[in-house]
Amino acid sequence: MAQMRQNAPTETERSMEKIVTIFQRYAGKEGDQCQMSYKEFEAFMKTELKSFTDNQKDPNILRTMMNSVDGGVDGKKNAQLDFQEFLNLIGGMMVACHDALSKCPPGKKPQPQKIPPTDMETAMESLIRIFQHYAGKKGDQCQMCYTEFEAFMKTELKSFTDNQKDPNIVRTLLNSVDGTVDGKADKELNFQEFMNLCGGMMVACHQALIRSPQFQGKKV
Repeated sequence: MAQMRQNAPTETERSMEKIVTIFQRYAGKEGDQCQMSYKEFEAFMKTELKSFTDNQKDPNILRTMMNSVDGGVDGKKNAQLDFQEFLNLIGGMMVACHDALSKCPPGKKPQPQKIPPTDMETAMESLIRIFQHYAGKKGDQCQMCYTEFEAFMKTELKSFTDNQKDPNIVRTLLNSVDGTVDGKADKELNFQEFMNLCGGMMVACHQALIRSPQFQGKKV
């Protein structure tokens, strides 16, 4: 995303790039720079998502969470997470958060955290808020129709959209994830389908990053 951008990044671009950067900040200290070991994942959770981690009663919650996605993408149960598996995990947390916010009575806001949010919490909350900003203007507040998705793409991911040669790229992107979660090809995206699409773009960005000469031999 960064190499295609000519203007200042949007909030969506900053949030997506921040998630890629944070993964690289923790991954690879014990080996493969494209994998996050359990120890690295534990450090990430206890630092970047400390509020969530500290409120869990299960002392094995981090091991359970990692096991729930380990091997879900590459088929290898190796006690390590690649970037896609990492996104699947935090994406699940974001879906749960979005669902909880959607059930809040109108006008009621969640209690603010006692400590300032971390970079990761800010990025995750930002993507939820952006979805809610664009979704529901023409109907269901938990669904983003094509017109709303088009507005999102042409505003929040304008650099990407403007650089595509296919004039139907926005429609193609929506169709690529529409119905993959709820089984309904209804030309609308729920939040999980929206995150699957954003996740695919982040994976592409991450892969471009690790192939770049600037990345070879050093951490982000």
